[in-house]
Amino acid sequence: MKKSAILVLACMLPALSFAQLDYKWEVVRIDSTFDNGKDYTVTKIIEKYDSLVAPLQEIIGYAEDEYSGRYPESPLSNFAADALRECAISLSGGNVDVALTNFGGIRSSMPKGAVRVYDIYSIFPFNNDIVWFDVKGSDLRAIFERMVKSGKMQAWSNVELVVEGRKISKLNVAGSPLDDSRVYRLATINFLMEGGDGLALSKVAQNQVSSGVYLRDAFVGYIKDKTAKGEKLKLAIDGRVKIIE
Repeated sequence: MKKSAILVLACMLPALSFAQLDYKWEVVRIDSTFDNGKDYTVTKIIEKYDSLVAPLQEIIGYAEDEYSGRYPESPLSNFAADALRECAISLSGGNVDVALTNFGGIRSSMPKGAVRVYDIYSIFPFNNDIVWFDVKGSDLRAIFERMVKSGKMQAWSNVELVVEGRKISKLNVAGSPLDDSRVYRLATINFLMEGGDGLALSKVAQNQVSSGVYLRDAFVGYIKDKTAKGEKLKLAIDGRVKIIE
């Protein structure tokens, strides 16, 4: 059997050795001439999604610098908490004393210069609704104390907090020392309301209201309003949260 296979191969070698390969070649210039070319298959794919992507490229404002979110206080986290509070005031049609959001919900930085819808969606990508509720001052104090004890402070608006050695040495809300007997209105996101980051805010919430408006969409409108007034985004820290070890 082996001899037969060797004989067949030997007979094929002359044919293989004289076989001719059919090939051709050309010079392809890798330069700007490709800019004039058009791949119609790719173009059709792009056109299919272009109408969906275009709204995300809308410029809604201008930032004076690049801003990021850093613990325990940063320009971007302050913006998120303050904008949340102002949006909740607008949506509720009433006063909101304090606002709370989480650092984990800030997923990117705000670019310097033109700010697009896409940028806000990248910074705040989650489907978090704006919600608000009433809370007793003593329960609000307990929320701060739990954060301090855990060593994980979140982003606050309309608050002045000083922590020394994991103990609160100063706590002002709405410009005055927190009053345990007073009822405050707090705005936040449904993620924290439902127990996110271990806060379980629903346990102390009274008269809870959900706006049904995503945080990111509210922020887009908020920035557009500022731009319409000729304002640029100039974010800053203001010493609202101080952690002294």
